[in-house]
This record gives sequence, structure tokens and C-alpha cells, in this order.
Amino acid sequence: MKICEMVPVALGKKVPDLLIKNVNLVNVYTGKIENTNIALYKKRIAGIGFEYTDAKKIFDANGLYAIPGLIDAHVHIESSMLSPIEFAKMVLLNGTTTVIADPHEIANVLGVEGINYMIKATEGIPLNVYFAIPSAVPATSLETSGAILGPEDMVSLIEKYPFRIIALGEVMNYPGVINCNRELITKIEILRHKYKRIDGHAPGLSGKNLNAYIDAFVRSDHECETVNEALEKLSKGMHIFIREGTAARNLKSLLPAVDLMNHFFFSFCTDDRDPEDINKRGHINQIVKESIDNGIPPVIAIRMATINTAKYFNLRSMGAISPGYKADIVLIDDLESFNIKFVIKDSRFVVENNKLNLTIESIFKDVPETLGVINIRKDYNLKIKNQNKKIRVISIKDYSLFTEEIIISPKVSKNEIISDVENDIVKMVVFDRHKASGYTIGFVKGTGIKKGAIATTIGHDSHNLAVVGENDNDMNKAIRRIQEINGGIVVVKGGKVISELSLPIAGLMSDRDYTYVINNLKQIKTAIESLGPRKDVLMNIHFLQLAVIPKLKITDKGLIDVEKQKIVDLFVEV
Repeated sequence: MKICEMVPVALGKKVPDLLIKNVNLVNVYTGKIENTNIALYKKRIAGIGFEYTDAKKIFDANGLYAIPGLIDAHVHIESSMLSPIEFAKMVLLNGTTTVIADPHEIANVLGVEGINYMIKATEGIPLNVYFAIPSAVPATSLETSGAILGPEDMVSLIEKYPFRIIALGEVMNYPGVINCNRELITKIEILRHKYKRIDGHAPGLSGKNLNAYIDAFVRSDHECETVNEALEKLSKGMHIFIREGTAARNLKSLLPAVDLMNHFFFSFCTDDRDPEDINKRGHINQIVKESIDNGIPPVIAIRMATINTAKYFNLRSMGAISPGYKADIVLIDDLESFNIKFVIKDSRFVVENNKLNLTIESIFKDVPETLGVINIRKDYNLKIKNQNKKIRVISIKDYSLFTEEIIISPKVSKNEIISDVENDIVKMVVFDRHKASGYTIGFVKGTGIKKGAIATTIGHDSHNLAVVGENDNDMNKAIRRIQEINGGIVVVKGGKVISELSLPIAGLMSDRDYTYVINNLKQIKTAIESLGPRKDVLMNIHFLQLAVIPKLKITDKGLIDVEKQKIVDLFVEV
């Protein structure tokens, strides 16, 4: 739209397309609430004030509060297990109108083809989807991924999508930055010379190492777990994305770091949130409401969900309700209960009374071809012979991606190490599903599994096939079934598949609608509960391969000491 089309509307010489009357506007600039009218023209806000009284369509807000469309500062759409279109439907219902997506997951499976799919599939839909091009494909050299994304690929993608790509995705390989890894630094240099943001991922990094990391133009971090960590990173110029996902929930622990003086440098993100969680708790709207419930002033919480993120990413026409800005507006009942009544996207009511009132379709209809069958070694053996030594075990922490390493004496039967359900320890195997190069057997504590097995092709970051279980027979059954459905999640008990969810798009996302995925995921989680867990452990299992968050993880290449970035043996000399 041309400027000179909108100016006459602002001057009152031409009527707006839509006039929102009698609305309490939350002004993120002044911090005040203003009862006013908002005039919208085409996809923009033309003017604000009571002098606007007429329009092609008039909507009386009856005192509802108008806030800018909410923004997710960092999200992996693939973790919703939904196609981009179905993801858009769910987050729009929750007032999110803009996301900064990092297609890191599908890129580690399908490479450039996967990134092209995510970008094309979100063209022309009523959700602003910007992209941070993945910096780590593969994430580390300690796992086998399905693709490699080099500097030359980044140059090509930026030239192809100069406006959709606004950042370099989370730089997880902070040892590579500190050691001046040539390829990684080249990627950073390419993006920073295009004036794109460099997003960070540096759990626990501090002191001189943090200084060196920030020297590489890394300007954000979403991995903080403590107030001290957040404040140190903030003091050195980093913008802090407070994450509240499904497995990693840092909101309550980090909110005490936010105050009147520094809140402009905090934003909200979900990172990884599954569709049942979105359906149950919401999206960025839930984070805002919970922040308010925990004592953050409403205007500050709204700033953190809107203008702060827009300013960080230089989204010049988003994050506020102001003349010339995109007409992305959420109408809520009040600033405490924060119930969404209407969502307006590009001057159009897209959500009314908790229902979408439009059909969302993509210009790009095709989905990428998957790798076909799940490719694993056929001669695998799940048995581990006892060596009369202690073993390393991965220990899960509640609502955290961090794990601990514990050293224990294993449970042994017939000279084989087996699961020890009395001590909440079960076997876990990770297979290279891309090139069938090998597999690793380990043990994990904290799942609550007492019987049966769970297999999944979601495994951050290379998304290899993982199976966790109490006995080898059920584990083998789960492995065979997940090969038959070409990727997804399978739950087995007593030799029978009791629940499954097929994820045909790269073994990560469903091609069905979100209600189908939510219902099936509920069945999956109910089936997992029947194996023994008293809490939702599925997302935790999906992150046990993540070899960039301490302390002990497992990939197809071995057990990984994340802090030392090296493979360690299952058996420990004592």
C-alpha cells in the first residue's frame, strides 16, 4: 500500500475501511490506557482519536482493551507437530500475530528443501512468519543429521528470501565461537553484514567466555535458568527471551529479574510447545497472563510480548497500535483475566468468540518428500553385557532441558544390564535414521516408565530414532512399528501397539488438522501414563539427544559430555 493512499484517511478526507469505536487502547509507548477510536485502512492503522467517527464498517468495542498482536520471539514450529498452516490456526486463536521461526528441526532432516518448504508454506497466510536461518545443521559433530547447511547455502537463501529471513538462528555451538571455528564465524559474518540479528543459545555461559561469545555479535539468549544468569547477560548487552515451553519452563524463575528500569530488554518466547499444551494453556497470551499474575504490571508484560520483540528484530511496523503500523490488534476483556475476545489481523476480524472465522490456506500446496522409510541398521542388538563396572546414567530434571550425570551400579540379569524400574532407570537407544550408520545404548533416570516402550523420530537436534523402554521385546516392537509408519511416535505395552501418531512431514509434523493431532497426542500421553509416568515426559524424551545443553545426553554416536563436547563411555572405571 502506498503512503499517499493512507494519508487522506488519516486527514479525514477519506473514510477508513474499519472503525473500532469506544476502545481502551493500551499504549505501549506511554504506558497509559487511552479510551479512543482506531481507524483502519487496508492492512494498516490510519489514525487514532475520537475525530474519526465514520467508516465503511464500524465496530463498537464497548470498552474492550486493545493491545498489539502478540509476538513469539523464538519458536520452532516443527515442535508443535503441526504443519505451518495448522500451527497458524492455533496461535491466532491465542492472539499471536507474529512469530520468529527457526526451522532448525526440519533443516537437520531435509536441509535447504525443508527450509524452502517452511517459508513457502507460510506465504500469504494471516500470520506474520519471519525466519531465523539455522546456524547449526548439523548442531554438533557428535551426531548424525540428515543434511548439512553451509555458508554457501545461507548466501543463497538470504538472496532468495531477503525480507523473510531476519536473523541467524540460535548459535548453539558456543565453543565454536570461542575457538573461532572458521565455518561458524563465516556464517555469522554473512548475516551480520546483511544487518540481520544473530540469536544466541548459551546455557550457563559466564565471565570471559560470555564476553567472547557476545563479541561475535550474538545479541540475544533464551536459555537462561536463573536470575543471576539473565542479569549478567543483560548487563553485557544481550536481549533476554524468557522461555516458557512445554518441557523448558523458565518464566517463574526469571520474572524476578525484570524491573521498571530494564524490562525493555526482555521478551517472551515459547521455543518448543506441543499442540496439546497450546490448546490447554495457550501461547504468548498465557505467558503474559501468568506474568501479570506473578506481579508484573500489565503494560510491562504486554510490552515484553510486543514492542520489545519488534524493536529487537527491527520489525518497524509491528508491536504497537500506532498510525502507519500493521493493523494487528487483539481485543481483551480486561488486563487481569486477559481473555481474548477478538483478534484482528490486517484489519480483518480473524478470531471471534474463540473461533476462527476464515479459511487459512497456503499458496504453496506441496509438502517435501520425506526420507521414505526410517533408515536404521538391520543388525542391531539391544542387549548390553555386564562388565562388572558402574555405568553413566542420564538424569532428567523437571521442566528443564538440563540433565545430570549419575554414576551407579547397574541392575544385572543373566549377565546383561537391564532396566531398573525400582530406581526409575530404563534403557534408551538412539539410531541414526538418516544414513543407518549406527546406534547407541544408554540408560535414563526420571521418566517414571515401569513397563512397555516409547519410540519417536523427534529428537533434537538431528531427530534420529529414539526408543525408551523397560524391556527389549516392547522396544523392538516400537522400533518396527515406527519404521512401518515412516516416522512419528509409538507407544507399546505387552507386545502391542497401544497408541501412535504418524508424522509424515520429515518425521516431525503431521499432515492432518490440529484437532486430530491434539486428540491423538492426548491418546499418546494417556498411553504413556499407563506405562507408569505420573507426569508428561514426552517432550523431555525428545530433548535427550540435545548435545548442546548440559550435562549428559545421548546421540547415535554415543553418550555425550556436553560441557567437554566429547563422547564418553557407558562404563566407568571406579
